[in-house]
Amino acid sequence: MKFYIDASVFLHLLLDEDKAEYAEKILLMVEEGEASGYISPLVVEEVVFKLIVARASELGATSFYEFKRLYLRNPKFRVACFEPVLKFMNYLNSLTGLKWLAVDKDVLDDALDICEKYGLLPADSAHAALALKLQVPIATFNEDFRNIPELKVIP
Repeated sequence: MKFYIDASVFLHLLLDEDKAEYAEKILLMVEEGEASGYISPLVVEEVVFKLIVARASELGATSFYEFKRLYLRNPKFRVACFEPVLKFMNYLNSLTGLKWLAVDKDVLDDALDICEKYGLLPADSAHAALALKLQVPIATFNEDFRNIPELKVIP
């Protein structure tokens, strides 16, 4: 089995959200090499950003402006915010069946078409474009992907 993994799958597991159990099953297949899971640097950027912001919130940052100010100016705060990122990157390295994809100009052109035609946000459109290019389903908990008739969405 092969599929593209959207950031929402990682985030539901890592932030213990409502679909964490489903996310764990999907990622376990990749971890054990039973499935090939594809990601791009865009997926990692989305997850990393949300992990940093979530940790900053736990540490008391009450607004995005405060988070950004503290993150830029306070090295101890920055190190603390970055801890979950390091764990996430180690986790990615442990996924036996994980494969990284590049985002090139052709993918971005396709993504912009998807963005305009179906109303997905740019990063989500790039994920859809990569899944369509590979002719694999996308594992996601983001219902917006279901607006693209030619894209198979799992679960």
